[in-house]
Amino acid sequence: MLVHFKFKNQTMSISTCKERAFFSEKLLNIFLLTFLAILLQNCKSDISEDPPVTHNPLYRISGTKIMNASNQTLTLQGIAFGNEVWSDNPLPYAHHSEIDYARVKDMGMNAVRFYLNYKTFEDDANPYQYKQSGWDWLNQNITWAKKNGIFLILNMHVPQGGFQSNGGGDALWNTVENQNRLTALWKEIAKRYKDEAQIIGFGLVNEPSPSSDISQWQQLSQRLTNEIRMVDKNHLLFIERANYVKGKTETADYNFPSINDSNVVYEFHMYNPFEYTHQLFSWANQGDGGSYPDETYLYADTTEWYTATSNNPAIESGTKDWMYFEGIKYKVTDDKIKLGLPALIASNVGGKIYFDDIEIKEYDPNGHYTKTVFSSSLNSTNGWSFWSSNNSGTSGLSSTTGTSNNTSLYIEGATGDCNLSNYNQKFFTKQGYSYQINGWMKGENISANAGCRLRIDFLTSPNPIQKRNKAYLEYMLKKYADWGKSKNVPLYMGEFGLGVHCFENNKGGLQWVTDMVDIAKANEFHFTYHVYHEDNFGLYYGNGTLPNPSNANQLLINLFKLKLK
Repeated sequence: MLVHFKFKNQTMSISTCKERAFFSEKLLNIFLLTFLAILLQNCKSDISEDPPVTHNPLYRISGTKIMNASNQTLTLQGIAFGNEVWSDNPLPYAHHSEIDYARVKDMGMNAVRFYLNYKTFEDDANPYQYKQSGWDWLNQNITWAKKNGIFLILNMHVPQGGFQSNGGGDALWNTVENQNRLTALWKEIAKRYKDEAQIIGFGLVNEPSPSSDISQWQQLSQRLTNEIRMVDKNHLLFIERANYVKGKTETADYNFPSINDSNVVYEFHMYNPFEYTHQLFSWANQGDGGSYPDETYLYADTTEWYTATSNNPAIESGTKDWMYFEGIKYKVTDDKIKLGLPALIASNVGGKIYFDDIEIKEYDPNGHYTKTVFSSSLNSTNGWSFWSSNNSGTSGLSSTTGTSNNTSLYIEGATGDCNLSNYNQKFFTKQGYSYQINGWMKGENISANAGCRLRIDFLTSPNPIQKRNKAYLEYMLKKYADWGKSKNVPLYMGEFGLGVHCFENNKGGLQWVTDMVDIAKANEFHFTYHVYHEDNFGLYYGNGTLPNPSNANQLLINLFKLKLK
């Protein structure tokens, strides 16, 4: 039998059984290959229609942990580069150079909280037009950080609308265009650096201080998050608690917003006790804040005014020269009274009232004098805060009149209730003991219905009263630690630090830093110290010049090497 087959216009003739068998095997192979090809094509088509594989970000959050792309746990411990943001210098070349990243690494640190001023990238006269010089400077820092294995946390310290911490940044909250510009800038930063592993994350706004309600920060932080995530899912977002909200008490969540995103680190700062950490800076108005530890200093994180010695004698109306006034002894019999503090009262003063050389004495249950719990010659406004019910009147330091010298404190022109009080001078009260405030007053044109007197204000608190020691620091940080655990989120102590005066005259600065680092580690906080290079808080001094080891807080540098390596 002769069989004919045609393949690609070629005819084959098979005449023998052997040839027919050979051909059948060959034909079967062709059919199998064709079937496999069709099957593979179908499989390829099916694969292409499957959803894409979930992207593995550079960094991610797993419970309270920070993880890298290799599923390794990261703990951030480092310092802040201030970058002269308060001077509005857009390119702070004198703040640091490559060697400073090596110095950071040598201290056992692995992170730099890198402060940004929006003016590095954008001028108010040309919004949304970003300057190449700003990107070049940031790129240079990324290169230096990469060479030394240092993570960067880009922190918007001065956003459009103004620096927040000192209460002058309301324009961020009250002018929507500032929020628009901040959002656009963050989105541009995220887009440019979405694949840069040396940047671990973005701190959206430093110490946000909403002008009217916590919801302002909740809405803005979520908006920033959403816009960044449109272009960058690789990096962590560091979201701070609101520093404060004007006229509002702290929320149950300690002013932390709740962000709808799975890769958020929640941030807080710690400078307690403030009168210690910021002592002797004229701009902080704290005076000499003493040493650490010192258990004669008392603290309560939540206090309320409770009562006062309101029946003490008042100065007469008109003009009166210096007169000494003894207060009525007030016996503490209410266990809600926890603390006392001095207050200078000038209700409806109209004219001007002076105060000088005051003291508060303590007496035991039998009326015997035990000690003087407060004494001051009133030659400084440090620690004294003025309050007026109707915003009338002023207060200050007189350098022309006094009793022991020519200085005294005064209140002038108030038409309602007002006072000067000193919450830095709180003292423990004891049940059954009595307290009496005495001192000098002088009046000029005091109104007929005025009530100018010395007073002791008494405070209550639902929480234990603390002393200035490590237990107090632990107590202040415990609320954040507990909150983080309850929410199962990581916590970052983005700032903690001491002014230079805390390291002078045996004031105990090194011990405070030691205790803070130990507490942070025990609570598994990520942390960065404030700050690397500046004259007020820096490890290195000398603003306007590059850091020099000959002008540095070497003892603190050595402490970090000991604690962090």
